[in-house]
Amino acid sequence: MTLHRSADRKVTNLASPNGKTARIANSFGLPAGREYSCPGATATCQRVCYAGKLEDLYRGLRAVLTENLRQLLGLSQDQMAEQLHEMISDFRDDCVRAERRGLLVPRDFRIHWDGDFFSLEYARAWADVVRRNPDIRFWVYTRSFDPESLDVLPALEALANLSVYLSVDPDNLEAAKAARHRNPWVHWAYLAETFADGRRDLAGLPGKRYPCPENGRRIPLISEKGSACIRCGVCPSGRGDVVFSIAKR
Repeated sequence: MTLHRSADRKVTNLASPNGKTARIANSFGLPAGREYSCPGATATCQRVCYAGKLEDLYRGLRAVLTENLRQLLGLSQDQMAEQLHEMISDFRDDCVRAERRGLLVPRDFRIHWDGDFFSLEYARAWADVVRRNPDIRFWVYTRSFDPESLDVLPALEALANLSVYLSVDPDNLEAAKAARHRNPWVHWAYLAETFADGRRDLAGLPGKRYPCPENGRRIPLISEKGSACIRCGVCPSGRGDVVFSIAKR
């Protein structure tokens, strides 16, 4: 069995010379939605989920993501970790090949450009993989932080090469506040209708916040300078909280 990485233009660690495509696939996805891999999905995220919309638009993409989930379901934690580790090893090989050509390639990998942690065992499997690959910097956004249903945060704590962001919107804001009280090491990725709404909703809360520059159309999704996420660097490095705007202004 082989898990499939995704070549996401927004997060790729190596853009093509013309700045239009991703040369290295450095993200992993699962199908979106409560019925698949997103037990913590809110009404807001289901309404605006860009990944789910891409699945509707590109049925081949949905088939790849669904196959990823199918291969993981029913496996033990150790078996899932082995499958994920093999995928990350392939990613490292791609980076090494590019480095041998003299290219500068940060070893950054996004967990879940689509989908989420669907079980505690799956989250623990990812934690095992992160520990086994200290030369790779991982980052992830999750809504699986409800202790009444699924809370994966304790499984992801104290991993130096992993930045964890709670995916927050007005629907789960209070639950996110409680989760951050329990886990002060996590960051927030807050989604509001506008950036102004986000600043207002988060006023008075601790932490340094950054409006996503790609979401605010201050830098392109991808260019000859690289992808938006790698150029910005806030999320991969875990420097602070991030605010996203549905209205993209």
